[in-house]
Amino acid sequence: MKTLGDPHLRLPPVVHVAGTNGKGSTVATLRSLLEASGQSVHVYTSPHLVHPTERITLAGNPISSEALIDVLTECIETNKNEPITFFELFTCAALLAFSRTPADWLILETGMGGRLDTTNIVSQPACTIITTISWDHMAFLGDSLEKIAAEKAGIMKSGVPCVIGYQTEEAVEAGVYKVFQSLSNDLPTPAPLLRYGAEWSSASEADRMLFRYASDSITTIKPALLGNHQIWNAGAALAAFRVIAPEHFTSEILSTGLANIRWPGRLQTLEKHPFNEWVPQGWDIIIDGGHNDSAAMVLAEQMEGWKKTDPRPLHLVVAMVNRKDPVAFLQPLIPYIDSITLTRIEGEDTSFTPEQLAEVAASLGYSRISKSDNVRDAVRDIARTQGDGPPARILITGSLFLMGNILATEKDTLRTSMGW
Repeated sequence: MKTLGDPHLRLPPVVHVAGTNGKGSTVATLRSLLEASGQSVHVYTSPHLVHPTERITLAGNPISSEALIDVLTECIETNKNEPITFFELFTCAALLAFSRTPADWLILETGMGGRLDTTNIVSQPACTIITTISWDHMAFLGDSLEKIAAEKAGIMKSGVPCVIGYQTEEAVEAGVYKVFQSLSNDLPTPAPLLRYGAEWSSASEADRMLFRYASDSITTIKPALLGNHQIWNAGAALAAFRVIAPEHFTSEILSTGLANIRWPGRLQTLEKHPFNEWVPQGWDIIIDGGHNDSAAMVLAEQMEGWKKTDPRPLHLVVAMVNRKDPVAFLQPLIPYIDSITLTRIEGEDTSFTPEQLAEVAASLGYSRISKSDNVRDAVRDIARTQGDGPPARILITGSLFLMGNILATEKDTLRTSMGW
């Protein structure tokens, strides 16, 4: 970075985001709020679903392939064959691009962890956000929720406000709030903590969302993203928005911002996708990149809501990489599923085989278990065997890599995108 001219020191004000679950949704919501207030926003996220250009948004627009190649080439040449990871190289390229394009804000998402994450080279953000802490990447981040929380909280900076998102009961009992407070206190100037349930809160109130910050409260529309958990993620974004842009915290801007959130692959209903042509009319195909225990609990809550309000049969399609725990992911979903089809992620060497996942599903007590070689065959097989019944839902989940395959199919770019 020094050889490149220290681009990380020439950035617009930064909001730095870490956490296990909800980072992407929180980033997307904060971006939408800032853009609704007329401000231009850079965004850095990972992983990409279809094409690497998705990772870098320059003042509201995805970086072009040509511009991405240019900054990556510049970083490769500057690095002179020294050891470097893909994420390190890509982050250098992103920060270089951000430093050369004017914008009002940069929302910077960590890749993994926080304390040792490449993005943590940014030393003075305007605000930090830590979303839900859960089990993931234990080989790198630690074997307890306290250790994982400590790694994520490594993005805290002296005197910089830190929004703490919703935490599960398990995480609270493990002491993550104590970890956050301790690390804040260790800074030269403690980071003011804005905690869910204390300094701020968000809750569903009929068909609206109630947001409270300190002694103030406001009722606004629910976020455009599907799922009750998005109330919490939106709340974290609203708290950060209140901190960094209080002059824009108005009912009109909140409504516009929350209505226009876009975050593909998270409880997304497929529309005008080739898969829709294979199922009967009245069926829905929904995709979600959830892949750990906390994501499964969120899905289970959504399934319970469907069961109460629109109790159609629910057919589950799952593929996962072997770095994840299929038992923890599949177990909470059992009560809501009419059938489960296990498949693999094409082009991903670390994918579990359908046979391996089917064995796990059987051990958990799933019934009506099927296997397919790929997600396309899985959807076709469900439509063929269940199509004579009532309208149903197909939920495809288990991996963001799988979501990328599905969305790439929509654009006929699967092979090209997987060649990156």
